Amino acid sequence: MKKHILVVDDSPDDREVIERNLHNMNGFVFPILVAADEKSCLDHISSDKRIDCVTLDYSLPGVDGLAVLKKILEIDPMIAVVMVTGNGDEHIAVEAMKIGAQDYLPKDRINSDSLQRAITNATERASMQKKIQDQQDELTIFANVLVHDLRAPLQTLTSAIGMLTEDLAPEVALEHKKMLDCIVQGAERMDRLILALKSYTEQNSVHPVFEAVDLNEQVEAARLNLSSDLKAAGASLYCDGSLPAIMGSPPQVMQVIQNIVGNSIKYNRSGAPVVNITSLVKGDIRQIRITDNGIGISGKYMKRIFEPFKRLHRDDEFTGTGLGLATCKKIMDRHGGKIWCQSKPEKGTIFILEFPSL
Repeated sequence: MKKHILVVDDSPDDREVIERNLHNMNGFVFPILVAADEKSCLDHISSDKRIDCVTLDYSLPGVDGLAVLKKILEIDPMIAVVMVTGNGDEHIAVEAMKIGAQDYLPKDRINSDSLQRAITNATERASMQKKIQDQQDELTIFANVLVHDLRAPLQTLTSAIGMLTEDLAPEVALEHKKMLDCIVQGAERMDRLILALKSYTEQNSVHPVFEAVDLNEQVEAARLNLSSDLKAAGASLYCDGSLPAIMGSPPQVMQVIQNIVGNSIKYNRSGAPVVNITSLVKGDIRQIRITDNGIGISGKYMKRIFEPFKRLHRDDEFTGTGLGLATCKKIMDRHGGKIWCQSKPEKGTIFILEFPSL
């Protein structure tokens, strides 16, 4: 299929400048499509033409280019986009790259060399992203099949032990109860580990759509999901409702909060677990602090707890897979944020999340 370059600009003069410089590029042979507004741009993106790269003007009739960029990527997440603006506003460049543009070019710097460099960079980056996404899609399919194939015999084993127990004479079943329970519990632990590992690996393959996230709403969502755990432990979760908004993926941000609060409830011997969530705004940083009265963490384990499969307690003391905090770190990395903790054994723990500003 023939490749195309789409030039999106409401100024005929600016479009002519870009087209002329495109034709002056070394080895340029692609047909050029043009669009003067949002509708015609999106119509081209939705058509059956293969568009290799888009030069997108930041200022379009009734809408800015960042809003149009989001809609372009909703239609084709892997398309190469060069954001073009009438000035060298670095803020626009940063925002465009965050959203998904591969490069940025001020109009006063447009010539055949700069345009060729920007388009080459954009198409190469988009091509690499597509290859990575294809590989991740294949790994996701493989992981799903593997999880199904691994869980099936475990479920068969658990069912078989149940039927065997029912068929045994009461005195025989009682004699072997400890061994049979050990087999079932081992199978159940393995099943939980497989599901946790699947969730952990999915953080590499899922490409969330970022939006403004009200952290207060995500705390309440986590509270609802953990309601039975809170009730069973006699635990209290406090949040004053003044948490700031951040840019991110609502379900993933909620998962971080839920994992940490869930750990605060579980790793607690107080008899009345208390979790308190507060916030602090420091310039462009939004810091969330999750404080508990749990068993605490020794200083030598502060960093290791965020590594996959690092568990500090036996399963018969505190159940778990060792992937909850590793998943939290992976999500925070994806959000351009940080996670760490402050703690002393038997004195409770403070988990600190730092998100960039909106």
